[in-house]
Amino acid sequence: LAIFTGKDFFSGKSKQSSDQEIEQQLDLSREAHENRNKLNELPTGLMYPTPSDQTIWKDEKSRPWKLNAEPNAAYHQPTSVPVSFVKAHLGKFIPILKVPHLKFISPNDDGRYSEVIANRYTGELVIVQKIMGTFNLCTDAPDGMVAGKLPTDGEHKSWDMDSHEMYGWGYKQIAKGMEIGSVDKGPVILGTKEKKPSFWPF
Repeated sequence: LAIFTGKDFFSGKSKQSSDQEIEQQLDLSREAHENRNKLNELPTGLMYPTPSDQTIWKDEKSRPWKLNAEPNAAYHQPTSVPVSFVKAHLGKFIPILKVPHLKFISPNDDGRYSEVIANRYTGELVIVQKIMGTFNLCTDAPDGMVAGKLPTDGEHKSWDMDSHEMYGWGYKQIAKGMEIGSVDKGPVILGTKEKKPSFWPF
């Protein structure tokens, strides 16, 4: 697999370009990339959707978290991105095809975005390195809480998207104060959970 993808299968690290070349291209070091989740904040307690806007959830300190459209969470599913993208659309009409993971973003005090991925059925934080939430280093997304997504160009593309493809997913932390390997299962962060469909609706 590593031969065809250009990545070390076990570490998720790119083998196509040297770190120095990637850093020059992205203006971001591997160290900064892999330690980004030192800044990734988690919700306090459980989150619930607000009555006035079901895409805005609030935690126990009333911090708002924006639920992204499910196709925008395709990179954070256990299935491949193309399959997840299709399922995210079909799941609106066929419940058993719903993607299992929901994506939320929330601005830190500096305006950059924390990001969490949660299982819609268990409410648990996803902690798998390759598909978990990662802190967004970009500073050019002031409308993220309105748009429900971050831009696919500019700093976000370079520092938060391309970096994942080029450096890989060898992140050192799950979130602020939570190292990789420190927990076997993510904490429950969703106060509202869905019942998992168990049969076809027709």
